[in-house]
Amino acid sequence: MNIDDSSQLRPCTSCQICGAVCPTSAISIKLNKDGFYRPVINEDKCIDCGLCVKSCYKFDDNIKSITDLESKTLYAAWAKDPDIIKVTTSGGIADILAKTLIDKGYECIGVGYDTDANCAVGKLATTLDETDEFRGSKYIQSHSVDVFKTLVRTHKKQKFAVFGLPCQIYAIDRYLRTKGIRENHILIDLYCHGCPTLNLWHKYIKEILDKTGGSRVISVNFRSKIRGWGNFYVVVVVDGVEHPVRIVSPRINDPFFDLFFSDTLLNESCYDCSLRGTLEYTDIRLGDFWGKSYVNNHMGVSGITLCSPIGHEIFNMIRPYIEYEKQNFNNFLPYQSFGKTYRLPEDIRLKLFEQLANTGIPISLSLKTYKKSLTIKKKILTEAKNIIKLMPNGLISSIKGIAYSLRK
Repeated sequence: MNIDDSSQLRPCTSCQICGAVCPTSAISIKLNKDGFYRPVINEDKCIDCGLCVKSCYKFDDNIKSITDLESKTLYAAWAKDPDIIKVTTSGGIADILAKTLIDKGYECIGVGYDTDANCAVGKLATTLDETDEFRGSKYIQSHSVDVFKTLVRTHKKQKFAVFGLPCQIYAIDRYLRTKGIRENHILIDLYCHGCPTLNLWHKYIKEILDKTGGSRVISVNFRSKIRGWGNFYVVVVVDGVEHPVRIVSPRINDPFFDLFFSDTLLNESCYDCSLRGTLEYTDIRLGDFWGKSYVNNHMGVSGITLCSPIGHEIFNMIRPYIEYEKQNFNNFLPYQSFGKTYRLPEDIRLKLFEQLANTGIPISLSLKTYKKSLTIKKKILTEAKNIIKLMPNGLISSIKGIAYSLRK
């Protein structure tokens, strides 16, 4: 029995743990035509040991659900050091955690951006400086099988702190428990919305390079604070023809984020992901503290959910470096994707996949195709949101505050 067995219960999450645990290297991880990472089996190498299945979400008929939140603790927090807040996506908590855990003897696994391949990549940090590559959210799937192989190969002699999405952390938790050494490692995941096809990102970057005449990307910030925390702007620096060129995504009608938040191009498993709505496989879950509580904060506030005794211990380690306030989950979870399911829009999803695969179709046309599919009500709502995005930050915050109040 291997990862392609027909008895699977759910679609693939692209976590890639199967490729890491395979003892014969029979499983490689490749992008499929729709832009998602999938395992590919070399049947000549497969020995049907079943190790891949034991760690796989697709085959688990007993996903733990969270029965209550009373055993979990939520804090709103941000770094005391303003320089950390400036260079991170939210309140800088992941950065502080990574550096603290390095100091405590852990090796950290996180995600960086490969500017040559234009993709997110799982990386290993053994020094404080190396954790800098983890800064900033990456709104795309990461290719992490290689760094997970390092964990599988050395987990008995080395302590790891792993930062990843709920599906990745679930798989690693399950693997470590089969080895009886889960308590030796620290797992930190994120409040996840879902991952879009990489075809969207690749076309987005290609059009930027074509527009600027650049040959390669120098840096990417998926959610820059150039216009304050709480806004979604991509900043890409390319080499340009004569000198580096910085491209800042527009305030409205940005194809990447508009299509990402349309939920039409997510991995199939993301639409009804059980792991997004449980806290039973992680020690700490991090996210932006959206909602009314900090609507006027434009620097960045993180939500820290402590899910295990070791999670509490780690939080105590970072207390000296952060400002924090204990919070009620009612002020936080309604503004996350926690426990939510999305409708799978099959027709428009397939049409957009076809367009993204066609190099002759610009990404702007795909955005128009999506908007044409909206109901009149959603079209009006979208235009209203676009008008608000063009307003000054102070006014946007006031409008958000009113909207948050009306939702209760």
